[in-house]
Amino acid sequence: MGEIVIPIPEELEEDFKKLNPLLLQLAIQKLVREKLQGFVEAEKLLSKSKLTEEEALELGREVNRSLAKKYEGLR
Repeated sequence: MGEIVIPIPEELEEDFKKLNPLLLQLAIQKLVREKLQGFVEAEKLLSKSKLTEEEALELGREVNRSLAKKYEGLR
């Protein structure tokens, strides 16, 4: 099995030290697996897209504006 080494912010380091290393390892493996699967699925969708990068960014901006309006009305 391969290894990935990542820096841990100091505010998390103390919490990590309190946990069982095996349980922490299993939890992190699960998180990585789930996130990677999401990235793989997103790549599949993007590979079929006919949108240009600029069109996709504009669509994202429109969605953000729409959501902002929606949630502003809830406050």
